[in-house]
Amino acid sequence: MDVRQYWEDIDIRLESLMERGFVKLPSIIEFDLDGMANDISNEMGENTFSELCLSHKVFIDKLAINEYLVPKLLEIAEDQLDYGGQCSNQYHVARKVAPGDSKEMYRAHFDSHLFTMVLPIQIPVSNSGTIGELVYFPRAREAPKNELVNFFDKVYYKRFASKDGLIKFGMSQMQMTETFLSYEPLIFIGNTTLHTNKQVSEDCSSQRLTLLAHFFDPSPKYGVGSILRMLRAR
Repeated sequence: MDVRQYWEDIDIRLESLMERGFVKLPSIIEFDLDGMANDISNEMGENTFSELCLSHKVFIDKLAINEYLVPKLLEIAEDQLDYGGQCSNQYHVARKVAPGDSKEMYRAHFDSHLFTMVLPIQIPVSNSGTIGELVYFPRAREAPKNELVNFFDKVYYKRFASKDGLIKFGMSQMQMTETFLSYEPLIFIGNTTLHTNKQVSEDCSSQRLTLLAHFFDPSPKYGVGSILRMLRAR
C-alpha cells in the first residue's frame, strides 16, 4: 500500500479523537506484518517489553508516522490540551505476550503521555479463550492538574487492576473492548483512559505482539511516568 494513501483521511478521523477519547485508523494488514513480527520478536528475545529496537523503528519509519500523524497530534495537543513541549517527546515500546502468560493480564493503568497508539503486529486466535483483548475506558478520569494528583490517581485506580476490579469499574463507566483482529491501529487519550489487557490464553495460535507509541508527556522530567519508564528499562 502507498503510505500516502493510508493517511489520506487522517484529518477526518482525528476530528472525533477529542470528542470520543479514541479513534481507529485503517487496517495495516497490507504492510507485511508477518515479516515484521518475526524481525521484532527475534530482536526482543525473551523480553515482554522492548524499547524501539531496530526492526520496530523500521516499521515506524515505513508507516511514516512522524511525517503524517505526529504533526497533527501535536497541533491538537497544543491547541486543546495546553501542551508546550517538543514534537520529539515520544516513547515507543514493543509488547510481546506468549500464550498462557498471566503476568501481563488486567494490569489496569493510565499512561502519562497525552496520546497512546496501539499498532497490532501479530494477533492470535483462540477457539474458546481470550486473546489479550484491550479493555479500555475512555474519559475514566479528568486530566491530572499536577504530578501530585497524577500520583494519587494512579494509586487509587490500582484497586481496579484485576479481573474482578475491572468488572466493578465497568459497572459505572463506558467500557470498550478491542481484539485487533482486523489489524486497525487505535489511538486514545492516554492520560485519561484507564486500560488493560485480558490474558493470552494457552490455546492461542501464537504470541501477541503489539507496538505501543506514546506521544507527548506533559509531566516534569522526573514525573511519575518517566520514573516508571526508567524502572522498566533496568
